[in-house]
Amino acid sequence: MKYRLRSLFALGLSVLLSFSTFLTAFATETDNSGDSSGQASSDQTSQESTGDISWPQGPGIEGESGIVMEVSTGTVLYDKNMHDQHYPASITKILTVLLALENCSLDEMVTVPYEAAHMPEKGSHIALDADEQLTMKDCLYAMMLASANDAAYAVAIHIGGTIENFADMMNRRAQELGCTDSHFTNCNGLFDENHVSSAYDMALITREALKHETFREVSGTVFYEIPPSDTQPDLIPMYNHHKMLTSSKYHYDGAFSGKTGYTNIARNTLVTCASRGGMELICVTMKTEGRQVYVDTASLLDFGFDHFQKINIAQNESIYSQSSVYRESSLIKDKSMLHVSQDGYVIIPNQASFSDLTEELVYGPSKYKDSSVGLLNFRYGSRFVGSTSLELTAPSLPSYTFQSVSASVSSENSTGSTTQAPEPEKKSAGKTAVYIIAAVILFLALLFAIWVCVVKWQRCKRLRARCKWKKEFYSNLDDQDD
Repeated sequence: MKYRLRSLFALGLSVLLSFSTFLTAFATETDNSGDSSGQASSDQTSQESTGDISWPQGPGIEGESGIVMEVSTGTVLYDKNMHDQHYPASITKILTVLLALENCSLDEMVTVPYEAAHMPEKGSHIALDADEQLTMKDCLYAMMLASANDAAYAVAIHIGGTIENFADMMNRRAQELGCTDSHFTNCNGLFDENHVSSAYDMALITREALKHETFREVSGTVFYEIPPSDTQPDLIPMYNHHKMLTSSKYHYDGAFSGKTGYTNIARNTLVTCASRGGMELICVTMKTEGRQVYVDTASLLDFGFDHFQKINIAQNESIYSQSSVYRESSLIKDKSMLHVSQDGYVIIPNQASFSDLTEELVYGPSKYKDSSVGLLNFRYGSRFVGSTSLELTAPSLPSYTFQSVSASVSSENSTGSTTQAPEPEKKSAGKTAVYIIAAVILFLALLFAIWVCVVKWQRCKRLRARCKWKKEFYSNLDDQDD
């Protein structure tokens, strides 16, 4: 009897072990199918680039500070004292225009306050009169083309109520953009010893302004006229002061936006945006003497366009872009639930390649796209050269055609044959069904073995009790015979 119990227990244990082994193998197969490429990805990430990490040496400029920044990535291609604080002069108006675009519509009417028309030091202006009204659009052209300090003052009062409130708005917005070297006290750049910025901060501000098509249009216009109105009977013509945008000897092919600045203490400051070969650059120079500001800017822009290339990340990234990250299945048609955004770029030297870059995945939703699950940052050596979003999209499932019974009967009666819906793909689904059926069978076998063991154990218990009773009964009979 003990032998039979041991046999049944061994049978149940073997069935249980077989079931556990099956589940483990099934889970391992599933995990391996999804992680094989992931392991390769991890290996690729851990490899260090052995390429040349040198950065092209930029030209010398006479300005005390300068920077060249690529627009789409924010990559700094050239830097000369880019964080040094200087008086920005009228390039301040780029931030004033940015706040106007973010807080106002172009057809809003702006009333010129008395202080704007009677500033002690007007500098550049368009002779606006107190209580004169003009549209916000006209004010933007006046600020960017004629560098009109009176128009900037009127806009600041219109938005902030006071110059102090508007200056606070300027400083808050600059901090949001990542500026750390700036402190603004007015809207137009007239001299104030506490009104300072840097080439780097002005590049960040300009990069944000370029996201507005209106800014691109206004700042790139060569000539504009403010038409007469009920409050201003005179036509006000304005020419762009930026000579690289006009047909002067300093004209630069590809220049499309910019702003000039000058005071006796700040000297010449200049912001210039140019495009060539699908790449847009921002060049900022500060504290430069005379027309040298245009010579320095042209030299820096040539350096950026001649020594760097713009590469699309999605077309070259091999870790997160490859479809083999996911197991091929007939239920997943596009196999691209995780993919790299198509609008991300890196800027690297011409002699470098995408394989020279190191990448870092920062998990969490990107501020650029709600669908992103992380941000891929790329570096060339220690330099940041670009980033893009890693996005998650739902897989597309195959469509099935369902046909009602009545429709099938009607079709059969009318044509003599039954029209069947197209048979869906069954390969993967059938394989899964086999696994499920096998698991159910093994589980039922395990339950049956346990039940048999319990029944046998109870039977043996009854037999042992009966034998004990018989033994005691005959023992009592023997005692009675004695």
